[in-house]
Amino acid sequence: MLTALYPSIFIILLSLFLFLFLLFRKKISILKFIYLLLFSIYISSLISITIFPFPFQKELIDLMIEDKLGYKHNFIPFYIFTNIVGSDFMEYGLGILIRQVIGNIILFMPLGFLLPILFPTIKVKRIFMIGLVTSILIEAIQGTSGYFIGYNYRAVDIDDLIFNFTGTVIGVLIFKSMYKLLKNENLLLVKKTV
Repeated sequence: MLTALYPSIFIILLSLFLFLFLLFRKKISILKFIYLLLFSIYISSLISITIFPFPFQKELIDLMIEDKLGYKHNFIPFYIFTNIVGSDFMEYGLGILIRQVIGNIILFMPLGFLLPILFPTIKVKRIFMIGLVTSILIEAIQGTSGYFIGYNYRAVDIDDLIFNFTGTVIGVLIFKSMYKLLKNENLLLVKKTV
């Protein structure tokens, strides 16, 4: 299995060096440096959670195909709730609810919260579009990787799109509710005027 350790280290170190370079050249403030670093850690975590670990050993892939261990794609909205209702809720349903529903919402909340901080002039529609496109991209990578390795190691799931988008919306709402506090504490980036 290819784990996320090395890609994560690469993304974070590359970001750190780039942002330090910009900081020392006085192209960004310390506050923007901190937010950019947090954003790169978030992106690295997002990739780690949604793409990795990735199987590449032929023997492991053959075994998983033989044992039919792949996931099934889901294109029916809110199908996840039939799995929750159809199972012993306390034994299986609660775990599904936490991992799939709440986990996917939480996964995209930082995107909705950090984008308006990093880009003060960004429109809410654009944030929502970025959240949706990012989620679609992740699902596409998961679906095509399954196609190329011969089984669905990760599945395309419309519910993931719905809950990821919901997380982006909640992140924006949290930002909007905290805007005055962030402004009063000088934690917002100042728009540069030309």
